Amino acid sequence: MKKTILLAVLMVGLLAIPAFASVQNVKVSGDIDSSYLYREGFDLGRFVKGTDLGQDDIQNVFLTQTRLRVDAELTDNVSAVVGLINERAWGTEDDPSSNNTDIDLNVAYVTFKEMLYSPLTVHIGRQNNIRYGNGFIFDSQGQNNTATGAFATIAQDLTKRKALDAIRAVLDYHPLTIDLFYGKVDANTITEVEDDRDDVDVWGANANYQLGDKMNTEVETYFFAKIDKSTDGTGGASADEADTVYVPGLRASTNPIEGLNVQAEVAWQRGNKVFTTTAIGNNQRREAMGAEAIASYQVPFEATKKWKPVITSVYSYTSGDKSKTTELAYSQEASREKYTAWDPMFETQGGGTVYNSLFDLSNSHIYIVSAQVTPIEDVTAKVTWTGLWLDKEVREGSTTIRQPEGGVLTVLTSTDNEEVGYEIDTELIYDYTEDVQLGLNLGWFNPGDAFTSANEDIASQAIAHADVKF
Repeated sequence: MKKTILLAVLMVGLLAIPAFASVQNVKVSGDIDSSYLYREGFDLGRFVKGTDLGQDDIQNVFLTQTRLRVDAELTDNVSAVVGLINERAWGTEDDPSSNNTDIDLNVAYVTFKEMLYSPLTVHIGRQNNIRYGNGFIFDSQGQNNTATGAFATIAQDLTKRKALDAIRAVLDYHPLTIDLFYGKVDANTITEVEDDRDDVDVWGANANYQLGDKMNTEVETYFFAKIDKSTDGTGGASADEADTVYVPGLRASTNPIEGLNVQAEVAWQRGNKVFTTTAIGNNQRREAMGAEAIASYQVPFEATKKWKPVITSVYSYTSGDKSKTTELAYSQEASREKYTAWDPMFETQGGGTVYNSLFDLSNSHIYIVSAQVTPIEDVTAKVTWTGLWLDKEVREGSTTIRQPEGGVLTVLTSTDNEEVGYEIDTELIYDYTEDVQLGLNLGWFNPGDAFTSANEDIASQAIAHADVKF
């Protein structure tokens, strides 16, 4: 028996030799990010329609996020990437619902360079690096205040388990680069049934052109589409249509003077909005708009040069939709109405802030001003002020806010004020070594007059972390 087992092992080893020989290079990397998280008042007081639900909620938890990645180069033109992740709250192994010890697949894709002909590169599999511009419209890691896995019930906005199952083709005609991709957001029914047309898919095309001038100017145009067929009923002419979002847009970036970068982006949303109601056929035509302008300036004065000061200003706009609460039911008039609220799509902006955890990127005017300095070597300090206003007033007298551990809460709002509030964030980063970073982030969100006095408690957070890369 022992000889048989030994012979079998030897045969497997001999058969495996060609497979190992075909791998030219293997690289193993990863990171361990351990954090302490304190959050208070993210419920903004939780006073709902005359019912006082108690004191502010408090979250006090230690977290560790561990990622392991293997890059294998099979040939000069073929490579593969596999990444695993574990996200856990300390001391919860005895809770079977915490998924605390689960090892999840984070990324897994193959890359074919010069496929069919030299300018074409194709990526196939689960990817987290499909990002365009500043992530205002599309990033394969978005939407950044939602999550699955262990952090879905802890801190959805802080998860690193984000990726998209996709096929991506990159055509490099330098200075023009064209990206084409197709992704599967949700397959829903995958068993044999009479009608399995309930998928959520995303498509995209992005063309980036480098002008090659002294200002390093780049311009790009894009078109993204999200098709949600899960709303499509089987009732013939009376069934709901698919919920669709079509997003054409333009973006430009330039450096007019030394140290100054200016960017601008504008996009539109068209398609069909399906409302989840008891009636069938509640569809409205989408007509939404979003825009963003960014200016970042590295102050060149000799007296402050050693501090490397950087001043940044950002303005983001996403259109909103008026409430129909006091008007006719959707089933009576929906086909004649336009839905003008911006769909957040796959945005990844405002990560790590209080307001990003509470609100979706829609129906908003957001103004951001930040100042960053390096007071001593390897230490960076940053202060950010963010002001938020509604594009359209909330007419119901109440609205919902997201909670970082999942779900939403209903809070009282004013019907005649658009001031959502403002937030102040401070961040301190110490590069202990080239691969070790220590950080501290403090944030306070102060609700504005768009909320009633019953829901105006300050929401605050503190995040301290140690991130080690290897």
